[in-house]
Amino acid sequence: MDNNINEDKIKKHQEILKKRQLEIVKAEILKDKEENKLDKLKPWKWPAMKRREMEESLKKPDMILVFLINLKKVIEGPILAKIYGGNFLVIRNHVYRFNPDRVLSFGKYKAVIAREFDRELVGIDDYKELVEKDMTSQTPGDRVNINDPVLIKAMINAKLQDMSAPKKEIPWLLIGIGIVAVIAVFFIFSGQNPTPKPA
Repeated sequence: MDNNINEDKIKKHQEILKKRQLEIVKAEILKDKEENKLDKLKPWKWPAMKRREMEESLKKPDMILVFLINLKKVIEGPILAKIYGGNFLVIRNHVYRFNPDRVLSFGKYKAVIAREFDRELVGIDDYKELVEKDMTSQTPGDRVNINDPVLIKAMINAKLQDMSAPKKEIPWLLIGIGIVAVIAVFFIFSGQNPTPKPA
């Protein structure tokens, strides 16, 4: 009977903790949204050499800026590259297929993103295909971020589970001292009864 009462108390305590922690996490998220830290950031300026290349890409229609992702996981660029025949780019003796659908813009500049090991440029033209694959897969929402509210709730629940009720730690040092004390008392009191001497 006592176990059921204790279990009920523990469950109620855990529910109260979850509600409090959920409120704390929600408050943090709302605070971040209100502060909107991104608005406070100053725009970064490109170095003069890169700006010159970027301005040159505006003047020549057959030139485009390329951000190259190399095998060392470093983004290089922007690199000014010429478009050959309207279909190909050559960057460091590697040929890439130019697809106008994969041209990205930032400000007044147009650019593409290329991976060193892939002939195709990076783009978003396969978005519909990715969404269809994602929805028909066994774990929808795994690749395309259309289920963000679900993921946010899952993150909050995971955080709450990490911060569950505090574990009861057994004070091993005190238990050890107690055992030594019991053994010492036993030997002290057992030594007071003298054994009878043989006559």
